[in-house]
Amino acid sequence: MYPEPVVSVWSRWRLHADAVTSVLVSGGVDARTVDEGGDVDGLLVAGVLLPDLPDLLDHRRAKGRPTVVWGGVLPSPRVAAVRAAGAAAYVSMLRPPHEVVDVVRRVLAGQSVPWPAPPEAMTRLTPTEQHVARAYLVEWSDHPRADVARRLGISERTLKAHVANIRAKAGHWGTETREGLHRALVVSGWL
Repeated sequence: MYPEPVVSVWSRWRLHADAVTSVLVSGGVDARTVDEGGDVDGLLVAGVLLPDLPDLLDHRRAKGRPTVVWGGVLPSPRVAAVRAAGAAAYVSMLRPPHEVVDVVRRVLAGQSVPWPAPPEAMTRLTPTEQHVARAYLVEWSDHPRADVARRLGISERTLKAHVANIRAKAGHWGTETREGLHRALVVSGWL
């Protein structure tokens, strides 16, 4: 039986957890990937897309066990929610690997880690774009675009223009499909 590592890494996707574990180990941190993270001792580096992440953070905080949340590109409200739920730190997946190691080392040392500053002006969907997004991506997501446009009382060309504007605000990477755009808007807190 191996002794429990100082840092456990858990993600919804094993490949992500293994990648973060590899980064930490190469940075000199005793880390191992685990299949479940709620009850591990020591520091947990948890993937941002874990089901029930707020409950996990609250549970670990109540037991005095620190958690660093890693991954995603969270908008300010989601970062604030992760912080309020009890995370010791949040590291975006866009940060360089050495910064993940630095954050983990600081949390292990009991030091506070600065939280990402909110952007000065966060892009938002207009009320019309929110209505179109909800109709196109939620209410009638299984209907063809022409049918959604008809139900909204607009032309298909107008619907395409609204969807293009929504995509531009969400960022084009990963939003070329309805599912991808839906996921991007959920992560952004816009749906």
